[in-house]
Amino acid sequence: MSTSAVSANSVHQDMHTYFQERNSDLKKLGQALMSGDLSAARQEFAAIQDLAQNSPFGSGREFGVGVRQNDFAAIGQALQSGDLQAAQQAFAELRSTAHRTHTEPPPVVFPMSSGDDAPATAPSTAQGSGLSVTA
Repeated sequence: MSTSAVSANSVHQDMHTYFQERNSDLKKLGQALMSGDLSAARQEFAAIQDLAQNSPFGSGREFGVGVRQNDFAAIGQALQSGDLQAAQQAFAELRSTAHRTHTEPPPVVFPMSSGDDAPATAPSTAQGSGLSVTA
C-alpha cells in the first residue's frame, strides 16, 4: 500500500473518531442540560472545546459551519453566566441547525453576466452569430 493511501486512511479514521467523540460529548451535554446539571454541562462543553483543539481539521473550531459554531458559543456564554434556560435554548438551536445543514440541499447558484441580473448564457454557436476567433 502506498504512503498516500495509508495517510488518507489515517486521516479518514481520525475524522471518524473525532465525529464519534464529539457526538458522544454533545449527547452528554444535552443530557446534562435537560437534567439541569450545570456542572456536568460545563464539563461536557469543555470536553468538546478540548476535542476541537486536537481535531484533525486543525482549525480549533468545534464546528465547521458558522451558524453551528455560533450556537455552540451561545451555549458556552449561557453556561458561563449560569443561565440554564438560555443554555437549553441554545442547545436546541444547535440541534436544529444540525438537521438543517444535513437535510437541505445546497442552493443553486447561476453565474451572472456582467452588468445585469439575468443568468449568463452560453455564446451562440449558430452560423452567422457574428462571433469570430482570432489567434
